[in-house]
Amino acid sequence: MKLGVLTGLWFVAEKLPLLKSLERINKLGCRYVDIHGTFHAGPSDLSPHERLAVKEAMEKLNLQPRSYVLHAPRNIASATDAELESCYDYLAEGIGMAQQWGMHHLMLNAGQWAYGVTRSLAWERSVHFLQQVCDLAALQDMYICQETEPHVWYLVNNTSTTLQMLADVDRPNFATLVDLGHMALAREGPEELVALRDWIIHVHLTDHEPFQHTNQVVGTGLTPIADYLEALTAMGIDRCVKRFGYEELVISLELGCPGDRIGNADEKVRSSLENLRRIAPYLSLT
Repeated sequence: MKLGVLTGLWFVAEKLPLLKSLERINKLGCRYVDIHGTFHAGPSDLSPHERLAVKEAMEKLNLQPRSYVLHAPRNIASATDAELESCYDYLAEGIGMAQQWGMHHLMLNAGQWAYGVTRSLAWERSVHFLQQVCDLAALQDMYICQETEPHVWYLVNNTSTTLQMLADVDRPNFATLVDLGHMALAREGPEELVALRDWIIHVHLTDHEPFQHTNQVVGTGLTPIADYLEALTAMGIDRCVKRFGYEELVISLELGCPGDRIGNADEKVRSSLENLRRIAPYLSLT
């Protein structure tokens, strides 16, 4: 297992564009990077020339892009047909960008419950849309992975609903991204990871206050990091992710939330890495 980091921290802290964020990540000694399309790297944020510049910069900085975070611009569980078509086109362009950058999966979420839309219809809409996106991604040898969000208004908000969505979408290139801090907020123990073993393609590591999603310095909140990491090791997760074409699992640090006042983004990463050296000294950046 290796450690990576999401680029979104530098956008939240300083409104930095993607290229500048990549430079800062390189200076911190990180090699693996998740590109936060939702903040500063979506199809509407980068011109074709800028997209190529991102690819060239990652090659120059010896950064390995791992996961592309790109949610649909509308809530897919309640969107109109016209809005869903627009969401599909947006994600289709995102899939092309991820492929251009040498990435093999794109992460999104399954949407939110909405007043006026029945639970069964919302679930059906989400399943159908995700099937369409997976079918498109399969043509480009790409995986689509869902992230479980730990709030009651999300369709997929715990291990049980994650497994149900995996079963209902029923596509070989549909996987899951586990956020260990989200599991902690949902009060799920490390034993829940075993049920997801065959579908875990990537992991985010976050930490939070007990009743608030804070993305604070890793090792300072409620997330039982050592327990979760031990469970991943025990299940042989590095061996499991080989089915997705990866040599080993990457666990990416996600720090900072929109609206946060972050004094020093680099220091948040350094502090998190220092805490992880104490909690899990076997994890490394390269």
